[in-house]
Amino acid sequence: MLYCLKEGLDSGRLNEMSRWRRTRSYPRMKDLLEKEKGQILDLVNHGLAIVDDELDSKADPLDRLMYFQTILKQGYSGTSVSASTPAEQAVVELGHILNELSQGYNRNLAKHTCEEVLNFLEIEKRNVQRRWRILDKATLDNITADMGCSIASQFLYILDYPRVLYEFAPLARTYGFAVKLADNLSDFREDIKNGFINIPKEEIHHVNGISAADSKVMQINPEKLALSTQYLQNEYKRIEQTFTSADNLMLLARARRPMWKSKTDKKLYIFKEFCHSWLDQAREFVRIETKQ
Repeated sequence: MLYCLKEGLDSGRLNEMSRWRRTRSYPRMKDLLEKEKGQILDLVNHGLAIVDDELDSKADPLDRLMYFQTILKQGYSGTSVSASTPAEQAVVELGHILNELSQGYNRNLAKHTCEEVLNFLEIEKRNVQRRWRILDKATLDNITADMGCSIASQFLYILDYPRVLYEFAPLARTYGFAVKLADNLSDFREDIKNGFINIPKEEIHHVNGISAADSKVMQINPEKLALSTQYLQNEYKRIEQTFTSADNLMLLARARRPMWKSKTDKKLYIFKEFCHSWLDQAREFVRIETKQ
C-alpha cells in the first residue's frame, strides 16, 4: 500500500522528502509500530499529502473537501465507497481501516484519528478561503497553528497514548506550529504562486515581487519574489524558539514513559527528529537567501 501511496505523491514533494532525510526517519518510526498502526500512519502522512496535492490543483476546492469528509465518515461507519482518484482511494482506505480498528482495543485511537482528520479537512476549508488574502498576524498564526496541531496530533496518538490528561495537546500544537512556520518560510514562493500568503499584513512590506490592495494580492512577479533579510532572520529566530519550546515539552513527555519502555521512547525521539528536518530545511533556506 505504501508503494502505491508514494506513487501518488507529487514528484516535488518526494524530492523534498528525500533531500531532508524524511524518507529515512519516517520508515524507522513506522517500523516500531504494529501493522495496523503503520498502515494508518501511511494514510495520514502520505495519503493526506496526496489529498493536499489534489486540492492545490483545484481553483475552488471546497466541494472536494466536503466530499473527502463525507467518504471518510462513510468508510469509518463501514459503508462501501468507490474511489475514482488516488486522493479518494487514500481517504476511503483510511476510513475502512479505522472502522476495523474501532472494533477492537484500539477503538479510542480509531475515534481520535477519524475526528482529527475530519478536523484537519475542516481547517483546510478555512485555509483555502484565504487565497490571495493578506491576513493579520494573529489570524494567520491561528490557522497555521491549528493545521500543524492537527497533523502532529494524528502522529502522536498513533505512536503512543497520553500518560496524563491532555498530555499531547500542547506538544502537538507547539511542534505542529513550529513545523508549519518552517515549511511556510521555506516554501513561500510556491505558496504565493498558489495564492497562499503566509506573511502577515503587519510585515507584508518585507515581500518583493507582489502588488497588493485592500489586503489582497492583486498581481505577482514570480521572478522577483523575495523576502527581506530582516524578515528572514526574525522569522527563523521565531521558528528556532518555537522548536525549543516543543523540545522542552517532548523531554517532559519522554520522562513520563517507564524506563523499560525503550521502544516507546524511541518512537517519540524519532518523531522529534522527523519534525526537526523542517528546521534544517528552513535554516538552509535562510542561509541561501541571505547568502551567509
